[in-house]
Amino acid sequence: MISWLKGQIIQNWHISSKRGVVLNVGGVGYEVQLLSKQIDKIENSDFKEFWIHQINREDCTNLYGFREINQRDLFRKIISINGIGPQIAMVLLQDLEVYQLVNAIEEQDLSLLTNSQGIGKRIAERLVVELKNKLQEFTDNTKINVDNQKSSNLNSFGTYIEEIRSILNSLGYMDNEIKDSIKYLTINEKENTLLINTLSTEAKKELMDKHLKEILIRLSQKST
Repeated sequence: MISWLKGQIIQNWHISSKRGVVLNVGGVGYEVQLLSKQIDKIENSDFKEFWIHQINREDCTNLYGFREINQRDLFRKIISINGIGPQIAMVLLQDLEVYQLVNAIEEQDLSLLTNSQGIGKRIAERLVVELKNKLQEFTDNTKINVDNQKSSNLNSFGTYIEEIRSILNSLGYMDNEIKDSIKYLTINEKENTLLINTLSTEAKKELMDKHLKEILIRLSQKST
């Protein structure tokens, strides 16, 4: 099962409402469907990485890629519902941010869910019935709350730390291990918040890669 890919984008493709890229990973071209809003922000020549969900069918294998792991994980929750396929999940994630979609389901906001093309009342109701109270991992990990979204946007360092937590969780580390290993980053939260807010997206990514390497070294040293 392919879960993550990093490579050079060598082609954009567009079939009907589906959009994606061909990603050159070690000389192999992987065709990955992406959210349109993500394609618009990337350059073909750049090396990019995506969290992947792979679906195997009798006649083909489809790869769905996401820049953020919580998008990929929510995609998996949505398609776990019988009768709701990957294209419905892609439409919802295209139109709504993860926090908006989770809150719409938790608050049974059918009107917001049905604003997306192809999402009728029955599908929206099934999303609410099947997933309500089953998305705790998203509300816990990202502190999603509609009322305080403005303040959480200002604290981009908090979002930065939560993304690091999510990556370490996906690698199998326990919450207490992660908390101890990232303590050195959270001590000077004000200064780090100011720093993160001044960085470009690519610079933030480079900084995160640096911090992840440092954290993984710390974790490996503790385990020995």
